Amino acid sequence: MSLANNASNGIEPSFAHHYNRNVIREGRKSKEKVSVFSYELLAYRALVNPKAMPYSEDPEEQLPEYFMTAESITPKEHVSVQAAAQKWIDSSISKTANVPTDYPYEDFKDIYLFAWEQGLKGCTTFRFNPEAFQGVLVTDKDLESTTYQFELEDGSRVELKGHEEVEYDGETHTAANLFDALKEGYYGKF
Repeated sequence: MSLANNASNGIEPSFAHHYNRNVIREGRKSKEKVSVFSYELLAYRALVNPKAMPYSEDPEEQLPEYFMTAESITPKEHVSVQAAAQKWIDSSISKTANVPTDYPYEDFKDIYLFAWEQGLKGCTTFRFNPEAFQGVLVTDKDLESTTYQFELEDGSRVELKGHEEVEYDGETHTAANLFDALKEGYYGKF
């Protein structure tokens, strides 16, 4: 996946048509949230509908249903795409099966069995898990549904949604990026 307008490379669909990418910027104390638009969305807006946006409730702004993304394809469909392409690849092949956060564990482990049954050389999955780490590519939906707790010096606690901005130590951060930086111990080390 490319940061250059989310241009798809190879057999990966665009992660999302609009999402946030966390990048390290010199002089910042935590990762910075950067808004990214897919190449497909930018082209559609330039050529067809300049107001188009994913998840818009306004019918005039909605994207056509053929605008597929990594999250709109089921994990088994991701594996099936890799299996279809693999027979034409003589060395290595890589593809990520995006798995919804609420995907049942039994179904999750079956993805690997399905990949093995398809004869895949390997299988990679990604599932947003804020308790482990936030990740580089994050959808607004995941951040809005995740609550982070911060303990202040006086012992009190503050709860913030992942997408909310908070000022800390003279900089503005998303709650998710600040939480990761503090938890992982890299706050201020960029």
